[in-house]
Amino acid sequence: MVSPPEQSPERAVPLGLVGRLFLKLGLVGFGGPLAHIALIQDEVLEKRNWLTKTQFLDGLALCQMLPGPVSTQLAIYTGLRLRGYRGAVVSGCAFILPAFCLLLIFTWAYFRFGAIPAVQGLFYGTTPVILAMILATSHRLGKTAVTDRLLLAMLVASAVLVAFFSFNIVLLFALMGLLGILYYGPKGKRSHVAAKLPALVPIPLLAQLGWFFLKVGSLIFGGGLVIIPFIEREVVEILGWLTHKEFLDGLALGQITPGPVIITATFIGYKVAGFLGAAVATVAIFLPSFLFIFAGVAYLRRIENSPHVKALLKTVNAAAVGAILGAFLRLSQESLFHVFPFLLFAAALAGIVRYKIAFLRLLAAGALLGWVAHWAGI
Repeated sequence: MVSPPEQSPERAVPLGLVGRLFLKLGLVGFGGPLAHIALIQDEVLEKRNWLTKTQFLDGLALCQMLPGPVSTQLAIYTGLRLRGYRGAVVSGCAFILPAFCLLLIFTWAYFRFGAIPAVQGLFYGTTPVILAMILATSHRLGKTAVTDRLLLAMLVASAVLVAFFSFNIVLLFALMGLLGILYYGPKGKRSHVAAKLPALVPIPLLAQLGWFFLKVGSLIFGGGLVIIPFIEREVVEILGWLTHKEFLDGLALGQITPGPVIITATFIGYKVAGFLGAAVATVAIFLPSFLFIFAGVAYLRRIENSPHVKALLKTVNAAAVGAILGAFLRLSQESLFHVFPFLLFAAALAGIVRYKIAFLRLLAAGALLGWVAHWAGI
Protein backbone atom coordinates (compact mmCIF):
# COMPACT_ATOMS: atom_id res chain seq x y z
CA MET A 1 0.00 0.00 0.00
CA VAL A 2 1.30 3.46 -0.95
CA SER A 3 2.35 5.63 1.97
CA PRO A 4 0.47 8.88 2.50
CA PRO A 5 2.09 11.95 0.97
CA GLU A 6 2.93 13.52 4.33
CA GLN A 7 5.56 10.84 5.01
CA SER A 8 9.06 10.54 3.62
CA PRO A 9 9.37 11.33 -0.10
CA GLU A 10 11.16 8.03 -0.61
CA ARG A 11 7.98 5.99 -1.25
CA ALA A 12 7.81 2.22 -1.00
CA VAL A 13 6.59 2.05 -4.61
CA PRO A 14 7.70 -1.11 -6.43
CA LEU A 15 10.39 -0.40 -9.01
CA GLY A 16 8.48 -2.38 -11.62
CA LEU A 17 5.39 -0.23 -11.09
CA VAL A 18 7.45 2.92 -11.60
CA GLY A 19 8.86 1.48 -14.82
CA ARG A 20 5.47 0.42 -16.17
CA LEU A 21 3.90 3.81 -15.46
CA PHE A 22 6.61 5.80 -17.24
CA LEU A 23 6.72 3.32 -20.11
CA LYS A 24 3.00 4.00 -20.58
CA LEU A 25 3.55 7.75 -20.34
CA GLY A 26 6.35 7.48 -22.91
CA LEU A 27 3.98 5.70 -25.30
CA VAL A 28 1.18 8.26 -25.03
CA GLY A 29 3.37 11.34 -24.55
CA PHE A 30 2.38 13.30 -27.64
CA GLY A 31 1.81 17.03 -27.68
CA GLY A 32 5.05 18.49 -26.37
CA PRO A 33 6.53 19.13 -22.90
CA LEU A 34 3.47 20.85 -21.43
CA ALA A 35 1.34 17.83 -22.28
CA HIS A 36 3.99 15.51 -20.80
CA ILE A 37 4.09 17.50 -17.56
CA ALA A 38 0.31 17.39 -17.30
CA LEU A 39 0.32 13.61 -17.81
CA ILE A 40 2.98 13.09 -15.12
CA GLN A 41 1.16 15.38 -12.70
CA ASP A 42 -2.13 13.56 -13.26
CA GLU A 43 -0.66 10.08 -12.79
CA VAL A 44 1.85 10.73 -10.01
CA LEU A 45 0.17 13.48 -8.01
CA GLU A 46 -3.58 13.27 -8.61
CA LYS A 47 -4.22 9.56 -9.14
CA ARG A 48 -1.55 7.92 -6.97
CA ASN A 49 -0.41 10.53 -4.39
CA TRP A 50 3.16 9.34 -4.80
CA LEU A 51 4.50 12.88 -4.25
CA THR A 52 3.18 15.85 -2.34
CA LYS A 53 2.25 18.97 -4.27
CA THR A 54 5.26 20.76 -2.80
CA GLN A 55 7.63 18.01 -3.92
CA PHE A 56 6.18 18.02 -7.41
CA LEU A 57 6.38 21.80 -7.79
CA ASP A 58 9.92 21.87 -6.39
CA GLY A 59 10.91 19.24 -8.94
CA LEU A 60 9.24 21.13 -11.77
CA ALA A 61 11.03 24.34 -10.77
CA LEU A 62 14.35 22.49 -10.69
CA CYS A 63 13.77 20.98 -14.14
CA GLN A 64 12.96 24.40 -15.57
CA MET A 65 16.10 25.92 -14.07
CA LEU A 66 18.49 23.23 -15.35
CA PRO A 67 19.55 22.53 -18.94
CA GLY A 68 17.77 19.63 -20.56
CA PRO A 69 14.30 18.52 -21.72
CA VAL A 70 11.96 19.53 -18.89
CA SER A 71 9.47 16.66 -19.12
CA THR A 72 12.16 13.97 -19.33
CA GLN A 73 13.94 15.46 -16.33
CA LEU A 74 10.66 15.56 -14.43
CA ALA A 75 10.28 11.83 -15.07
CA ILE A 76 13.83 11.29 -13.78
CA TYR A 77 13.17 13.49 -10.74
CA THR A 78 9.99 11.57 -9.89
CA GLY A 79 11.81 8.25 -10.01
CA LEU A 80 14.59 9.68 -7.85
CA ARG A 81 12.14 10.83 -5.18
CA LEU A 82 10.31 7.51 -5.22
CA ARG A 83 13.14 4.96 -5.33
CA GLY A 84 16.46 6.81 -5.31
CA TYR A 85 19.01 6.50 -8.10
CA ARG A 86 17.64 3.17 -9.35
CA GLY A 87 14.19 4.69 -9.58
CA ALA A 88 15.55 7.65 -11.54
CA VAL A 89 17.28 5.38 -14.06
CA VAL A 90 14.17 3.21 -14.45
CA SER A 91 11.70 6.10 -14.82
CA GLY A 92 13.91 8.09 -17.16
CA CYS A 93 14.81 5.18 -19.42
CA ALA A 94 11.23 3.91 -19.51
CA PHE A 95 9.99 7.36 -20.52
CA ILE A 96 12.56 7.66 -23.34
CA LEU A 97 12.42 4.07 -24.64
CA PRO A 98 9.15 4.21 -26.68
CA ALA A 99 10.23 7.31 -28.63
CA PHE A 100 13.67 5.79 -29.26
CA CYS A 101 12.24 2.52 -30.61
CA LEU A 102 9.62 4.22 -32.79
CA LEU A 103 12.06 6.75 -34.22
CA LEU A 104 14.62 4.03 -34.89
CA ILE A 105 12.03 2.15 -36.95
CA PHE A 106 10.99 5.31 -38.81
CA THR A 107 14.62 6.26 -39.42
CA TRP A 108 15.48 2.85 -40.85
CA ALA A 109 12.46 3.07 -43.16
CA TYR A 110 13.40 6.63 -44.16
CA PHE A 111 16.94 5.79 -45.24
CA ARG A 112 15.79 2.51 -46.76
CA PHE A 113 12.79 3.80 -48.72
CA GLY A 114 13.22 7.60 -48.64
CA ALA A 115 13.98 7.80 -52.33
CA ILE A 116 10.54 6.43 -53.28
CA PRO A 117 8.45 9.31 -54.74
CA ALA A 118 5.45 8.57 -52.51
CA VAL A 119 7.58 8.87 -49.39
CA GLN A 120 9.29 12.01 -50.68
CA GLY A 121 5.88 13.57 -51.24
CA LEU A 122 5.01 13.17 -47.57
CA PHE A 123 8.11 15.11 -46.51
CA TYR A 124 7.39 17.76 -49.14
CA GLY A 125 4.33 18.64 -47.08
CA THR A 126 5.74 18.19 -43.57
CA THR A 127 8.70 20.57 -43.98
CA PRO A 128 6.59 23.79 -44.16
CA VAL A 129 4.60 22.64 -41.11
CA ILE A 130 7.81 22.03 -39.14
CA LEU A 131 9.08 25.49 -40.07
CA ALA A 132 5.77 27.03 -39.00
CA MET A 133 6.08 25.26 -35.65
CA ILE A 134 9.63 26.60 -35.18
CA LEU A 135 8.54 30.18 -35.94
CA ALA A 136 5.47 29.91 -33.69
CA THR A 137 7.65 28.55 -30.88
CA SER A 138 10.08 31.46 -31.15
CA HIS A 139 7.13 33.87 -30.96
CA ARG A 140 5.58 32.14 -27.93
CA LEU A 141 8.87 31.88 -26.04
CA GLY A 142 9.82 35.42 -26.97
CA LYS A 143 6.76 36.86 -25.25
CA THR A 144 7.98 35.29 -22.00
CA ALA A 145 11.72 35.82 -22.39
CA VAL A 146 11.73 39.44 -23.58
CA THR A 147 10.71 41.80 -20.79
CA ASP A 148 12.74 44.91 -21.67
CA ARG A 149 14.52 46.57 -24.59
CA LEU A 150 17.94 45.12 -23.81
CA LEU A 151 16.58 41.57 -23.96
CA LEU A 152 14.82 42.39 -27.23
CA ALA A 153 18.11 43.70 -28.63
CA MET A 154 19.85 40.50 -27.53
CA LEU A 155 17.15 38.40 -29.19
CA VAL A 156 17.48 40.27 -32.48
CA ALA A 157 21.29 40.19 -32.35
CA SER A 158 21.26 36.44 -31.67
CA ALA A 159 18.88 35.82 -34.59
CA VAL A 160 21.09 37.81 -36.97
CA LEU A 161 24.30 36.14 -35.79
CA VAL A 162 22.85 32.64 -36.19
CA ALA A 163 20.97 33.24 -39.46
CA PHE A 164 23.54 35.22 -41.43
CA PHE A 165 26.92 34.56 -39.80
CA SER A 166 26.52 30.95 -38.54
CA PHE A 167 27.74 32.13 -35.14
CA ASN A 168 28.71 29.38 -32.71
CA ILE A 169 25.73 28.79 -30.40
CA VAL A 170 27.87 27.71 -27.44
CA LEU A 171 29.88 30.92 -27.61
CA LEU A 172 26.70 32.94 -28.11
CA PHE A 173 25.07 31.54 -24.97
CA ALA A 174 28.27 32.03 -22.97
CA LEU A 175 28.57 35.69 -24.02
CA MET A 176 24.91 36.45 -23.41
CA GLY A 177 25.02 34.69 -20.04
CA LEU A 178 28.01 36.79 -19.01
CA LEU A 179 26.19 39.96 -20.05
CA GLY A 180 23.19 38.84 -18.05
CA ILE A 181 25.25 38.36 -14.89
CA LEU A 182 26.95 41.75 -15.33
CA TYR A 183 23.76 43.69 -16.10
CA TYR A 184 21.02 41.87 -14.17
CA GLY A 185 23.05 40.26 -11.38
CA PRO A 186 23.68 41.68 -7.90
CA LYS A 187 25.53 44.98 -8.29
CA GLY A 188 27.81 44.43 -5.33
CA LYS A 189 29.25 41.18 -6.59
CA ARG A 190 30.50 40.06 -9.96
CA SER A 191 30.97 36.48 -10.98
CA HIS A 192 33.80 35.32 -13.16
CA VAL A 193 32.44 33.08 -15.90
CA ALA A 194 34.78 30.86 -17.86
CA ALA A 195 33.62 28.65 -20.68
CA LYS A 196 35.76 25.70 -21.55
CA LEU A 197 34.95 24.33 -24.99
CA PRO A 198 37.01 21.25 -25.75
CA ALA A 199 37.26 20.22 -29.38
CA LEU A 200 35.49 17.24 -30.79
CA VAL A 201 37.42 13.98 -30.72
CA PRO A 202 38.17 13.30 -34.41
CA ILE A 203 38.38 9.51 -34.06
CA PRO A 204 36.84 7.08 -33.63
CA LEU A 205 33.55 8.18 -35.13
CA LEU A 206 31.40 6.84 -32.28
CA ALA A 207 33.46 8.80 -29.75
CA GLN A 208 32.98 11.94 -31.84
CA LEU A 209 29.26 11.29 -32.08
CA GLY A 210 28.94 10.63 -28.35
CA TRP A 211 30.97 13.69 -27.37
CA PHE A 212 28.96 15.95 -29.66
CA PHE A 213 25.62 14.87 -28.21
CA LEU A 214 26.93 15.08 -24.65
CA LYS A 215 27.58 18.76 -25.34
CA VAL A 216 24.17 19.15 -26.94
CA GLY A 217 22.44 17.57 -23.95
CA SER A 218 24.25 19.98 -21.64
CA LEU A 219 23.11 23.09 -23.52
CA ILE A 220 19.34 22.69 -23.76
CA PHE A 221 17.88 25.73 -22.02
CA GLY A 222 14.16 26.32 -22.50
CA GLY A 223 13.24 23.21 -24.48
CA GLY A 224 14.53 21.03 -27.27
CA LEU A 225 13.86 23.54 -30.06
CA VAL A 226 16.37 25.94 -28.51
CA ILE A 227 19.25 23.65 -29.42
CA ILE A 228 18.13 23.13 -33.04
CA PRO A 229 20.36 25.97 -34.38
CA PHE A 230 23.44 24.42 -32.75
CA ILE A 231 22.67 20.92 -34.00
CA GLU A 232 21.82 22.14 -37.50
CA ARG A 233 25.00 24.19 -37.84
CA GLU A 234 27.25 21.40 -36.59
CA VAL A 235 25.77 18.33 -38.29
CA VAL A 236 24.93 20.02 -41.61
CA GLU A 237 27.44 22.81 -42.20
CA ILE A 238 30.53 21.76 -40.23
CA LEU A 239 30.51 17.97 -39.86
CA GLY A 240 28.51 17.26 -43.02
CA TRP A 241 26.67 14.33 -41.45
CA LEU A 242 23.28 15.37 -42.90
CA THR A 243 21.93 17.56 -45.67
CA HIS A 244 19.50 20.40 -44.88
CA LYS A 245 16.66 18.30 -46.22
CA GLU A 246 17.59 15.26 -44.14
CA PHE A 247 17.82 17.44 -41.05
CA LEU A 248 14.31 18.83 -41.55
CA ASP A 249 12.96 15.35 -42.29
CA GLY A 250 14.59 14.09 -39.09
CA LEU A 251 12.88 16.88 -37.14
CA ALA A 252 9.56 15.85 -38.68
CA LEU A 253 10.06 12.22 -37.65
CA GLY A 254 11.05 13.36 -34.15
CA GLN A 255 7.82 15.33 -33.90
CA ILE A 256 5.53 12.44 -34.85
CA THR A 257 6.95 10.23 -32.12
CA PRO A 258 6.11 10.67 -28.42
CA GLY A 259 8.65 12.24 -26.09
CA PRO A 260 10.95 15.28 -26.44
CA VAL A 261 12.02 16.67 -29.82
CA ILE A 262 15.69 16.00 -29.01
CA ILE A 263 14.99 12.33 -29.72
CA THR A 264 15.98 13.48 -33.24
CA ALA A 265 19.48 12.55 -32.03
CA THR A 266 18.50 8.95 -32.78
CA PHE A 267 17.92 9.87 -36.43
CA ILE A 268 21.27 11.66 -36.72
CA GLY A 269 23.16 8.89 -34.96
CA TYR A 270 21.67 6.28 -37.28
CA LYS A 271 22.71 8.25 -40.38
CA VAL A 272 26.28 8.54 -39.06
CA ALA A 273 26.89 5.02 -37.72
CA GLY A 274 23.80 2.83 -38.07
CA PHE A 275 22.01 1.23 -35.14
CA LEU A 276 25.02 1.56 -32.82
CA GLY A 277 25.33 5.24 -33.70
CA ALA A 278 21.64 5.76 -32.92
CA ALA A 279 22.10 4.18 -29.49
CA VAL A 280 25.26 6.19 -28.71
CA ALA A 281 23.68 9.49 -29.77
CA THR A 282 20.51 8.85 -27.75
CA VAL A 283 22.35 7.85 -24.58
CA ALA A 284 24.74 10.79 -24.90
CA ILE A 285 22.06 13.47 -25.38
CA PHE A 286 19.97 12.28 -22.40
CA LEU A 287 22.83 11.41 -20.01
CA PRO A 288 23.37 15.04 -18.86
CA SER A 289 19.70 15.19 -17.81
CA PHE A 290 20.23 12.34 -15.35
CA LEU A 291 23.43 13.92 -13.98
CA PHE A 292 21.85 17.37 -13.66
CA ILE A 293 18.90 15.99 -11.71
CA PHE A 294 21.14 13.91 -9.42
CA ALA A 295 23.21 16.98 -8.60
CA GLY A 296 20.35 19.47 -8.71
CA VAL A 297 18.12 17.77 -6.14
CA ALA A 298 20.82 18.20 -3.51
CA TYR A 299 21.13 21.93 -4.28
CA LEU A 300 17.53 22.68 -5.24
CA ARG A 301 16.95 25.72 -3.04
CA ARG A 302 20.39 27.20 -3.67
CA ILE A 303 20.01 26.93 -7.47
CA GLU A 304 16.43 28.17 -7.49
CA ASN A 305 17.19 31.28 -5.42
CA SER A 306 20.62 32.17 -6.80
CA PRO A 307 20.52 35.73 -8.19
CA HIS A 308 23.47 34.94 -10.47
CA VAL A 309 21.71 31.92 -11.98
CA LYS A 310 18.54 33.96 -12.49
CA ALA A 311 20.52 36.77 -14.13
CA LEU A 312 22.37 34.35 -16.41
CA LEU A 313 19.17 32.58 -17.50
CA LYS A 314 17.46 35.90 -18.21
CA THR A 315 19.73 36.75 -21.14
CA VAL A 316 20.45 33.15 -22.17
CA ASN A 317 16.71 32.60 -22.64
CA ALA A 318 16.45 35.69 -24.83
CA ALA A 319 19.46 34.55 -26.86
CA ALA A 320 17.92 31.08 -27.18
CA VAL A 321 14.73 32.51 -28.68
CA GLY A 322 16.83 34.56 -31.08
CA ALA A 323 18.76 31.44 -32.04
CA ILE A 324 15.51 29.60 -32.81
CA LEU A 325 14.41 32.50 -35.01
CA GLY A 326 17.82 32.52 -36.72
CA ALA A 327 17.56 28.79 -37.39
CA PHE A 328 14.14 29.30 -38.93
CA LEU A 329 15.50 31.98 -41.29
CA ARG A 330 18.38 29.76 -42.37
CA LEU A 331 16.35 26.57 -42.80
CA SER A 332 13.56 28.32 -44.68
CA GLN A 333 15.90 29.64 -47.38
CA GLU A 334 15.84 26.32 -49.25
CA SER A 335 12.31 25.24 -48.38
CA LEU A 336 9.80 28.09 -48.73
CA PHE A 337 10.70 29.84 -51.98
CA HIS A 338 8.02 28.03 -53.96
CA VAL A 339 4.31 28.74 -54.04
CA PHE A 340 2.94 25.51 -52.56
CA PRO A 341 5.40 25.21 -49.60
CA PHE A 342 4.93 28.88 -48.74
CA LEU A 343 1.12 28.67 -48.79
CA LEU A 344 1.22 25.51 -46.68
CA PHE A 345 3.62 27.21 -44.24
CA ALA A 346 1.29 30.23 -43.93
CA ALA A 347 -1.74 28.01 -43.38
CA ALA A 348 0.09 25.92 -40.75
CA LEU A 349 1.31 29.04 -38.96
CA ALA A 350 -2.24 30.40 -38.81
CA GLY A 351 -3.48 27.04 -37.57
CA ILE A 352 -0.93 26.97 -34.76
CA VAL A 353 -1.08 30.60 -33.64
CA ARG A 354 -4.63 31.70 -34.44
CA TYR A 355 -6.74 28.56 -34.27
CA LYS A 356 -4.69 26.46 -31.78
CA ILE A 357 -4.91 23.33 -33.94
CA ALA A 358 -2.94 20.39 -32.56
CA PHE A 359 0.47 20.18 -34.21
CA LEU A 360 0.18 16.46 -35.02
CA ARG A 361 -3.04 17.10 -36.93
CA LEU A 362 -1.36 19.83 -38.96
CA LEU A 363 1.63 17.57 -39.61
CA ALA A 364 -0.64 14.78 -40.85
CA ALA A 365 -2.57 17.21 -43.06
CA GLY A 366 0.71 18.61 -44.41
CA ALA A 367 1.97 15.14 -45.24
CA LEU A 368 -1.24 14.31 -47.13
CA LEU A 369 -1.27 17.60 -49.03
CA GLY A 370 2.42 17.24 -49.81
CA TRP A 371 1.85 13.76 -51.21
CA VAL A 372 -0.98 15.04 -53.44
CA ALA A 373 1.03 18.09 -54.56
CA HIS A 374 4.08 15.97 -55.30
CA TRP A 375 2.12 13.64 -57.55
CA ALA A 376 0.35 16.58 -59.22
CA GLY A 377 3.69 18.26 -59.92
CA ILE A 378 2.81 21.43 -57.99
